[in-house]
Amino acid sequence: MKKIRRFTGVFLALVFASFILTAQESSTKMETTFKGYLADKMCGTGFTKSGDPKIAAAKAKKHTKDCALEDNCKASGFGLVIGGKFRKFDDAGDKLALDYLDKTKKTNNLWVEVKGTANGDSIVVASIADVKASSSKK
Repeated sequence: MKKIRRFTGVFLALVFASFILTAQESSTKMETTFKGYLADKMCGTGFTKSGDPKIAAAKAKKHTKDCALEDNCKASGFGLVIGGKFRKFDDAGDKLALDYLDKTKKTNNLWVEVKGTANGDSIVVASIADVKASSSKK
């Protein structure tokens, strides 16, 4: 009986410790700065189909604000074209992207800096801003 209690106590302690470690891992995800071309999902996934980062960047650079704001494109959500891949924004990021697009004077070449947290192939967005001129792609 003592062995069973001891085993149960050790087992519960290990389970509790694993829950604590899991909670710490999820709370320590670091905010990162991502730089890429802002695009709607419909167009952005099309730009990256070839898998070639240069082709994807060239297409994304030409993508227009007006296209991103068309009803079907806007409804698909937003994200960044980075390194030949499209990384989708979370719902809050979609709203921030719409706000950015409403305010920006840029008509294309929507090279932006996004602060947020990576979540698999998507980004949990905290902010979106123009990249400073000295570090922007031309």
